[in-house]
Amino acid sequence: MKLLGFRLSVRLLVLAVSLGLVACGGYGGGGGYSSINGYMTGPWDFTVTNAKGHVPVVIEAYLNQDHHGNISATGSVTANGPAGSVSDVFIWGPSLSAAYAISVDYLGFTCSGTDTGDRSITGGVKSPNQVTLKQNVGGTEVATITGTINNSAYPPFTGTLTSSGACGGPGTATVIGQYAVNIPTANYAGTSAADNTENIAMALTNTNGSLTGSGSDSKLGNFTLTGNQVGNAFSGTVTYASSPGNSGPVFGYYDRQLGAGGSILLVSPLGANTSCPNGEPNYNTSCLIAILH
Repeated sequence: MKLLGFRLSVRLLVLAVSLGLVACGGYGGGGGYSSINGYMTGPWDFTVTNAKGHVPVVIEAYLNQDHHGNISATGSVTANGPAGSVSDVFIWGPSLSAAYAISVDYLGFTCSGTDTGDRSITGGVKSPNQVTLKQNVGGTEVATITGTINNSAYPPFTGTLTSSGACGGPGTATVIGQYAVNIPTANYAGTSAADNTENIAMALTNTNGSLTGSGSDSKLGNFTLTGNQVGNAFSGTVTYASSPGNSGPVFGYYDRQLGAGGSILLVSPLGANTSCPNGEPNYNTSCLIAILH
């Protein structure tokens, strides 16, 4: 009888501890996870406007959220541009619906003077739908996004961004977050940004964010493309069969507002170079290859 009573006491103790752990759940101590009704796991496209320099910044990320509301995404930048699940893209044009170029983040592209390459995001959802996200921008600056998530609204996320460093400047910027769209499997075509007599065509296939493509350039020959989508952007590699000197990393941003069915703004990273190859226009560290419709 004493042994049975001991076992019963142990089981009641384990049950009490388990219930206590559940009750203490929730991001930032905001209560149990059952009270959180905002859900952010998946690909996101955050557009930041009214930022320093007045150039819209798009933060692309694949976020992971656990059942306590904690959110994380791991990203980085290299000398050749973004890598991982967080990426920054700068939009050039009079409006988002009239963009004519993009530039991408790369290692050393920071106004703080140092850059670890980290572009990770951490944060979470407090009960019931309040969100705080912190993006580490190079290890010396943190961009903080605060706002509200409503998965049934459009846009589902609205908020503001403030920066701890000189890059962000004073004041706050407006943030709108939308679910990223899959870049459609389709045929795309356009002319070179450097030469309007140079025609570029590409058949692109998107399989759960993994991109493959084959195409032709009327002056450089046939090429293949492989890459991965993060948000509405992608990073990849173009390989030319007959002109290997033009092979290398490329980045794209899919904008469904541009043209019938959407368009891809395709660029190559300039990095530490001072000029773009083949006469391509330079947009702040990126060389515009083409806009493909």
